[in-house]
Amino acid sequence: MNRNGFFKTKSFRYGSTATAFTAAFIAVVVVFNIIFTALANRYMWYIDMTKEEIFTLCDATKEILADVDEEINIYFASEPDVLMQGDNSIYSQFVYNTALQLETEFDNVHVTCKDIVKNRSFFERFRTNTATEIYTTSVIVESGTEVIVYGLQSFFTTNPDDGSVWAYSGEKKFVSAILQVTSTELPIVYFTSEHGESIGQSAAELFNLFAENGFDVRTINLAKEEIDEDARIVIINNPVYDFIGAEADDESANEIRKLDRFLDKFGCLLVFADPDNAARLNNLSEFLEEWGVGFTPDTVIRDTEHSISTDGMSVVAKYETTTLGSSIYKDLTRNLDTLPKTISRYSMPIRILWEEGGSTSGARDVSAILTTYDTAEAVYDGAVTETGSFNLLTLSRESRIIDNEEYYSYVIVSGSSAFADSKYLLSNAYANSDILSSTMKATGREKVLADIKFKVFDDTTLDITTAEANDWTVAMTLVFPAIAAVTGLVIWVRRKHA
Repeated sequence: MNRNGFFKTKSFRYGSTATAFTAAFIAVVVVFNIIFTALANRYMWYIDMTKEEIFTLCDATKEILADVDEEINIYFASEPDVLMQGDNSIYSQFVYNTALQLETEFDNVHVTCKDIVKNRSFFERFRTNTATEIYTTSVIVESGTEVIVYGLQSFFTTNPDDGSVWAYSGEKKFVSAILQVTSTELPIVYFTSEHGESIGQSAAELFNLFAENGFDVRTINLAKEEIDEDARIVIINNPVYDFIGAEADDESANEIRKLDRFLDKFGCLLVFADPDNAARLNNLSEFLEEWGVGFTPDTVIRDTEHSISTDGMSVVAKYETTTLGSSIYKDLTRNLDTLPKTISRYSMPIRILWEEGGSTSGARDVSAILTTYDTAEAVYDGAVTETGSFNLLTLSRESRIIDNEEYYSYVIVSGSSAFADSKYLLSNAYANSDILSSTMKATGREKVLADIKFKVFDDTTLDITTAEANDWTVAMTLVFPAIAAVTGLVIWVRRKHA
């Protein structure tokens, strides 16, 4: 056989052309895939079809950070491939993707990944003290001279009962960190001290809730310290002893007067009181009565029909719909077929003393935020004294017009010292943290992180219908065979007419 003649035959020439074309086409597809994947990873080209939109920045984040002009650096102590495919990638990929989204959305946000094992000296400057250690799972947020170092676990919310991870809170954590490192004027929330208040470990999650919502959290001894001008909220959390009033030896020690002046400057006072201690709080009680609310000492609400405990004391609250107080959570309950449970444990009734405009100036309104159902009972010394609906959480508001603009002061009172317990704030079964976050938004500052929600992993299924899923399947199944068929048809036509 003449091999040189074979190479000149039509079979070889067209067969070689087809083979070469096929090889070239495959090479182009591979190269295109590599380039597109790289660009997609760099510029976040994807469609987020998860119900909770875990991989998408929410509008609240974009709005809050829109006014931040300072340069922000986010450092990861591992390389990108480790973050996306390493031992901890089941968690780190979420955090890394959120950082990349922030970088894509904002020109002043920059993401850098360095292997700390190879670049330990680079990370030394982020050790703010001898106790600060940087690990391969560390995430650092920096602006100017301000630095915050987080562990990977800080970006997730765990179940306090078993320690399991149930939600991703990375977006909120990043926004909170950016606000902290770029601003020296965060609104202040004070927790009062020196009255036996719960401000230690038992209130750690309440402290964290305010910090994560963009507040500078501090404690204050009102008998010795003045309330800062930048303070927006003062919290009295389960006091055992009364506050100093007119009996103060020196006016500078009059704590009630300081609270009064704080509210005159359009602040917000939040009180969590315990039924067993309320009788001791004479000065505080008289002060709250000026805002239209009163304690019911030594009286506890029981509702065996609407409770999560067998003793009936962990009462499931009823949401109001028409009161001023109901405006606090209107965004929370809007468009929900079933409302989340809010729990008020071992609570005394909060009495509303007068109706709208009932204060001496006529400028103060008072209403319920949360109440019980009609099946509740008021129990005093073991005996039922009254049945019906009782107030669990109340809102008093004073309005004043200055230069044709209306300004407000707020007093919010809970008859339960356990309303803000960690078990209720951390659990995804209850809305206690949402109620408090909504309160911060309504009373504490214009831009608060309450609108940035946890992304619950249980709800990360694809949020598309079966029909839509079928359409996607058909489209993806047909597109590549169609390309191959068209390519083959072109080759066949060319060979036939050659």
